Amino acid sequence: MKRVASFFSNFESRLSYFLIVLLTIILSVQIVNRYIFSTSFVWLEEIARISFVWLIYFSVASAARENDHIRVGIIDMFVSPATLKIINYIADALVVGFNLVIVWYGIQLMISSVTYGDKTPVTDIPMAIIYSVIPFCFALMTIRILGYAIRDFQLRPSKQPDDKEQQFTPVPDC
Repeated sequence: MKRVASFFSNFESRLSYFLIVLLTIILSVQIVNRYIFSTSFVWLEEIARISFVWLIYFSVASAARENDHIRVGIIDMFVSPATLKIINYIADALVVGFNLVIVWYGIQLMISSVTYGDKTPVTDIPMAIIYSVIPFCFALMTIRILGYAIRDFQLRPSKQPDDKEQQFTPVPDC
């Protein structure tokens, strides 16, 4: 059970690594085919495009898992820790709200794709499968961000740390 939990805690990173390796192999095969054999596989180009898009979405979800998403760090120097915590909660709420909107519209895009029977031109893969990465990864990001926000709220310090105390708290996997 612990191995399954460990696998899913790093799911985004593992899939991102797999996709970058797959993309490298596909592009290398295409380069060799074009410049040595003067031919190319159209279906490989389509798979490469799909892999690249999926790589981006899963990498962003992985960054959210690591709590490495983009923040404006200069604010830290000008506001108190209590104010910064409030600002971070507001920012997280805005990101979660945005993510939920994207999840909703991503699901609508998938439904529309199924309704019209959209498929990729060469490999004939249903576009709903390709579009599924959008709501899935944004929902995953939302879960990760909410996990960190809940963790931070539960770990409120009862006293201000002294200068000698270390202020860093390790971030557990959500």
